[in-house]
Amino acid sequence: ISFPPDICVQEGIYSFNLMLPSNTQAYQVVYQRCCRNGTIQNLANPGDQGLTIVAEVPSSDVAECNSMPSYNNFPPPVLCAQQNLQFDHSATDLDGDSLSYSICAPFIGATAAMPAPNPASNPPYAEVVWAPGFSTTSPLDANPGLTINPVTGFLTGTPTQLGQYVVGICVEEWRNGQLLSVNTRDFQFNVA
Repeated sequence: ISFPPDICVQEGIYSFNLMLPSNTQAYQVVYQRCCRNGTIQNLANPGDQGLTIVAEVPSSDVAECNSMPSYNNFPPPVLCAQQNLQFDHSATDLDGDSLSYSICAPFIGATAAMPAPNPASNPPYAEVVWAPGFSTTSPLDANPGLTINPVTGFLTGTPTQLGQYVVGICVEEWRNGQLLSVNTRDFQFNVA
């Protein structure tokens, strides 16, 4: 696909140092925002759902020091209908922890009445509400449907309908058989 010159993707990078006291419970760093594009087809009332991004810091009894997995590639801004998607959705973990991938549900976030709450609301966070015909494991019209290799993070599928679709990919971080964190990537596929 040749991207038109006016296509733009916004990326936010938040970087900070914070000294956290040892704790037997995990910490969560959370960012919430309203409102998703009203033209998203796979969510019920998408403009009312917002998004919640969560970074987990494992408890000190599980991991005294830990780096979160970092995704290796930015998802393509546009997919072609009827063309096979082959996307490396893998991540790298600086600690060498084992990673496992899955398609998962993104979280609902802030509202138009409170578009960027500070502080964010407390967990647990509700999952997005899918429009009829869509689900966590079937987030867009595709044949074959979206699948992700749980070991490599390689995402495949063939979108069949034009539109905008929210998709969630989770990467679980494991060390010595213990789950350290789950990182959910919430993004939008635009099928043209």
